[in-house]
Amino acid sequence: MLRKILFISLAMVLVVGISSADFSQKPPKKKAKKAAVKSDAAEHNGIVWYNMTDGFAKAKKEKKILVVDVYTDWCYWCKVMDKQTYENASIVKKMKKYCVAVKFNPENNGTHTVNDQTMTSDQLARYLNKGGRIPGYPMTFIWKGLTDNSKIQPYSGYMDTTYFNAVINKTIQE
Repeated sequence: MLRKILFISLAMVLVVGISSADFSQKPPKKKAKKAAVKSDAAEHNGIVWYNMTDGFAKAKKEKKILVVDVYTDWCYWCKVMDKQTYENASIVKKMKKYCVAVKFNPENNGTHTVNDQTMTSDQLARYLNKGGRIPGYPMTFIWKGLTDNSKIQPYSGYMDTTYFNAVINKTIQE
């Protein structure tokens, strides 16, 4: 009987000790490494993507073609174009040599400066599409000769590698 009482007492001490132990402490978090990003540019699959203001200024300064990828976060075909078209090695090589790439989500509020005009995201979308609303996503605008917005070429919808390559080749040769 005494043995039983000692066993129960010892069990209760262990249970109380374990239940009062502080397991809430979490191990220290590792410090996140900061990504080295120039201005608002971000490299994705070999292509450096800029915001509209920085990309436009860079393309104008370097006399390159401006490729504006208009997308939304919810757009399935935008993601397919990112994975298939913009990850293609020949497209990446050509874009790096002849183009400046811009990612633009018109659903995100912001201000953008193009040809000394500051615009909201909605105004920029209309500017690129020559006054009209963006008809669907993805939408790609190819712009060579950045002083005249009448030279912006719109391409609505998903463009596979072959079609996108033909568009870029045509623009380079113009």
